[in-house]
Amino acid sequence: MIFDVQTGRISLAASGENAFIVRKGKKIKIPSVENRAKLTTELLKTDGKEVAKMQKFEKEFPKLMDGDKLLSGSGTIIRVDSEFNVGKEKPIEGWKNNSSKVINMAPNSEMTVSSFESWDKTDKDKKRNHGEMIKNIELIKGIFSVSYSNTDDILVTPMADVKFLGLGGTGGTFDVYENILYSNAGGEKGVEYTNRKSKASYLAKSNMPQEIIVTGNNIYKKGMLKMDDLFTSMSSLGLISYFSKVLYNAAPEVDPQKTAESYKNLPKAMEQSLGTFEMFSQMTPEDIERMMKISEKSGQEITPEIRAQMKELPEAIKEMQKAGYMDQMKKAMAMSKGMMEGLGDAGIDRLTKVSSGTIKQVRKSNEQLSKVYVGEEGKPTDLSSFLETPRKYKPLTDAKKVA
Repeated sequence: MIFDVQTGRISLAASGENAFIVRKGKKIKIPSVENRAKLTTELLKTDGKEVAKMQKFEKEFPKLMDGDKLLSGSGTIIRVDSEFNVGKEKPIEGWKNNSSKVINMAPNSEMTVSSFESWDKTDKDKKRNHGEMIKNIELIKGIFSVSYSNTDDILVTPMADVKFLGLGGTGGTFDVYENILYSNAGGEKGVEYTNRKSKASYLAKSNMPQEIIVTGNNIYKKGMLKMDDLFTSMSSLGLISYFSKVLYNAAPEVDPQKTAESYKNLPKAMEQSLGTFEMFSQMTPEDIERMMKISEKSGQEITPEIRAQMKELPEAIKEMQKAGYMDQMKKAMAMSKGMMEGLGDAGIDRLTKVSSGTIKQVRKSNEQLSKVYVGEEGKPTDLSSFLETPRKYKPLTDAKKVA
């Protein structure tokens, strides 16, 4: 049996009904997180009877491909996440070796993804390391919240190539608007902007917030008190809240009573799981074959792939025991079991009630915090409406030419 380890993945999500991939001239709709949450809620309410609908949704969900263009229309945001271990087929431990790129697209924005890389290698211990990543991302037009971590890859825009320097999380807000790039970005060792036309470069490195503007030939800087409304610290926090609905709107409605019952049954389920593992570890391939024949007689379908995997299961469990995975699993189960038993039925009921209410409260708080602060007085304005209207940027007379 092969031990499957994914060392690189690409994720795609959209909130709203106007999210599309354009591939070879064809528009492919990206289903929304709201629709996924609705299907998940139905699945939970029917105790899994509506599983076919969810399986269909997941099967038909589009997968990003090299050269795709992404379009976020009115009332819609898109999130693209590419993360991988720099060792790829030979993963390296340590946070510095985990790289990621996260792009959030505001309504009415466009970008392309290209230069995909993939790997798939199984070693002598039957450990399969596989994955994929996006190397190149180009912002074409619109507003984006960008986060690059532990990568030397360049973020491309029509006006400038942007390189984030240093380790850890780096990024910022970018607006490609009317042939000008407006941005505020930061990182451990700064952010390097290179004008694509003039080839002039500027290293933006400051402990104070600043706005960097790139035009056809020049690069400009605005200090904290001169920044445009979208790039102030308070507006940046508002954008983070606004884009987080891609994550929180994906959470289904949870029935606290059913959730509490599943928690209460958890200790027993864990004991049964461990017992099953122990049973399989003692079985021979002949025992497995007899068990499968009994299952087939009762009407259960067993494919050739499942049959082959089942025969390898005893040996695989022994390998897991040898590698220490089983001990780790037992410790984790013991901790979870101890926590559930320590809470007791009354404690579990209170926990699930609070948890279900927390998601609703977070959604409400995000809506309240999703503001951009405009004008000299910093008047709070709803981001949803702000992002749907033409932007008004201050003249460059307040900016300092730096390259």
